[in-house]
Amino acid sequence: MVGRQTIAGLFVALAFLGEAAAARAQSLEYQIKANYLVRFAAFVEWPPSAFASASSPLTLCIAGHDPFGRSLESAAAAQTAHGRPIALRRIGERARASGCHIVYLGRGSRAPEPGAAVLVVSDSAVTTQRAMIHFVIASNRVRFHIDRAAAERARLQLSSRLLNLAVDVRGRG
Repeated sequence: MVGRQTIAGLFVALAFLGEAAAARAQSLEYQIKANYLVRFAAFVEWPPSAFASASSPLTLCIAGHDPFGRSLESAAAAQTAHGRPIALRRIGERARASGCHIVYLGRGSRAPEPGAAVLVVSDSAVTTQRAMIHFVIASNRVRFHIDRAAAERARLQLSSRLLNLAVDVRGRG
């Protein structure tokens, strides 16, 4: 006969296993999102005025809470976009996004000022408000929506290859 303590111990063990599996799934989700963030840079064209010089890096910024851990560093290591190295910067909740070319809006952050040539990326895990690119989970896969009109207002040109990968595109031209 199995004792109550044994059953209670099994439930505790199962709870820990469930939490560990959920943490691994979330970790994998953010590894995938980190890879997307870095890869988006190759499919977007910024106006030349968005860079201080021809050799300036493309800067990917995380605003607010950073859910990526080391995944973003791993994804960006030795990567380039349009011949530019990719630099990472964490700007926190209150810092301004000046000098950023891509901004991921983490929990507790605000979108950059309108008109700046910045690709803004939001996440359904954080907010329902959509930015130019908005991550969602669809059929257990990381996918994204695109607001092409918002990107064009920011003077950004999105590649048709990127547009074709989106779940949907608002403001399709």
